[in-house]
Amino acid sequence: IYVLSPKVKVGRIQNFRAWSPEMLADPDTASIGMEYFCQLGDGLWTMSDAELRDLAASELEQLGLGQASDVIDAAIIRQPKAYPVYDGEYQDALEVVSAWIKALENFQTVGRNGLHRYNNQDHSMLSAMLAARNILGEENDVWSVNVDRAYHEEFEVEKKPKAVSQEKPA
Repeated sequence: IYVLSPKVKVGRIQNFRAWSPEMLADPDTASIGMEYFCQLGDGLWTMSDAELRDLAASELEQLGLGQASDVIDAAIIRQPKAYPVYDGEYQDALEVVSAWIKALENFQTVGRNGLHRYNNQDHSMLSAMLAARNILGEENDVWSVNVDRAYHEEFEVEKKPKAVSQEKPA
């Protein structure tokens, strides 16, 4: 869920329990991901793990999604450069990187950072599942995930002109 409230700093929330019950050590708990978008070195980035845990717990409560006192643990992951940068030379650079990676034996790369592509979570998970199947002997091209034009943000549908009726009004 994207959070679009100026009252909180969290940008996206997900419930990993909804993805799969196997993602939980204890089925009587939930695993909630709270994503904060920030820049390397800014206030959010430099907060201690304890401060980030407290912030996430208080914002869960502020949003009416749970009680801060019910939060029992936290794992903080700071992911620098989580989003690939697209520029005029992006495609040429990607071809060099992908050709080199594809030449490696027994090596799989997946997700946004692995494929150097702005994948959504479904595409990232699909590339990971295909890579796992490759390890088991299949031959899937993980680089073909999310290459359809329809998934890219600059995709525009060409509008067809409306057909003009040749009939005269009665």
